[in-house]
Amino acid sequence: KDHFAGATKGAIYSELPDVTIVDISHNVSPFNIPEAAYIIQNAYSSFPKGTIHIIGIDSELNQENKHIALKLDGHYFICANNGIMSMICAEIMPEKIVEINIHDKIQTSFPVLDVFVKVACHIARGGTLEVIGKTIDQIKPIKNIVP
Repeated sequence: KDHFAGATKGAIYSELPDVTIVDISHNVSPFNIPEAAYIIQNAYSSFPKGTIHIIGIDSELNQENKHIALKLDGHYFICANNGIMSMICAEIMPEKIVEINIHDKIQTSFPVLDVFVKVACHIARGGTLEVIGKTIDQIKPIKNIVP
């Protein structure tokens, strides 16, 4: 019931007109990280390797939740480091994790549109994760909850 999904898709199509966009779900309860993790964990592997997944739940940038991009099981994920990826990749170690550091070039109140889309388009064009962020060793864990 808002413009965010449409604006995000429009921004991607503006940069990459031939890309295919598939919505996994828009029915996740607001800020419900375990629910979103369950849906993504059970859906992502049905997509081809190399697919880029933008996860927009609880994506506001703050000191506790930096933005990350990672490669996991041949797929790319762009999201806030809010614990969601610790639930999605509980059994598989990410191949690469970076903390996105392009924020100083972008002033935003909508990081999915202004940051995640730029990162996704960069990756889709064959760009590497190292260009958009610094390598980190681990993601923020959420403990005692399993999707």
